[in-house]
Amino acid sequence: MNGKTPLFALLLLALSAPAFAVYKCEAGGKVTYTDTPCDGGKLIEANHTAPADTGAAKREADLDQHKLKKLEGERHRREALEQRDLRKASHASAARQKKCANLARRQARANEEVARTAGIAGDKAKRKARHAADEFVAQCGQWYDRELGFAR
Repeated sequence: MNGKTPLFALLLLALSAPAFAVYKCEAGGKVTYTDTPCDGGKLIEANHTAPADTGAAKREADLDQHKLKKLEGERHRREALEQRDLRKASHASAARQKKCANLARRQARANEEVARTAGIAGDKAKRKARHAADEFVAQCGQWYDRELGFAR
């Protein structure tokens, strides 16, 4: 054994001893601490008491640990559901933007066709452009920003 082991054992023994009264004694300007009263000694309260029932404390700690794990599990489930809902909303928004962009392109092509045609073909092109505009408004609202890519 090395020389530190007996010192360590004594230290553990001293720390595991039950709490005693501690007195602070002062003599000739020197302060000492002892477990017996001295002349003019002052009692210092030591709050180093071991719990009366360590088994109950351990059970309570285990119960707290169990509750903590349960709460963490619930939080993780709730966060997973929120993430799923956000992904669904994002996908739905992207699909709507894509659909509105397609309808806007269809409406623009129909308007170009109206500008190029005349007579009976022009009337047919106007009806087609009106139908494209009506469908766009019904699906995407009245205003659409082509640069931003969504209805506003």
